[in-house]
Amino acid sequence: MAINNTTILTGNMGSEARIIKTEETTFAAFSIATTDSYKDDNGEWQEKDTIWHNVLAFSPKIIETVKNLKTGTRITVTGSLSYRPFEVADGNGEVITKKEASVIIGKLELTPLVKKKN
Repeated sequence: MAINNTTILTGNMGSEARIIKTEETTFAAFSIATTDSYKDDNGEWQEKDTIWHNVLAFSPKIIETVKNLKTGTRITVTGSLSYRPFEVADGNGEVITKKEASVIIGKLELTPLVKKKN
């Protein structure tokens, strides 16, 4: 079977994991913040906007790991994108359906911050 939906994110935990228990399953939910940087024409480091990613973990081993991590911990997650529909009202009282993306974690690693030297 081909794996066509692989996502790898390295960033900082934007929130501590919430452990959510339902009748069917237990999972962890948290966010990861990613910010890229680059050198401009003057050789100065510039940061791009921070992007926030929703992350879900269903593996008991990963749930155990993330429930002990603090906001700001630098991690790398490998997983797949999943989309869930939700409805919102627009300015005219109409209900529209949007989709929210989340990364479903398959693997998690603690990742030290390494800056390239140039």
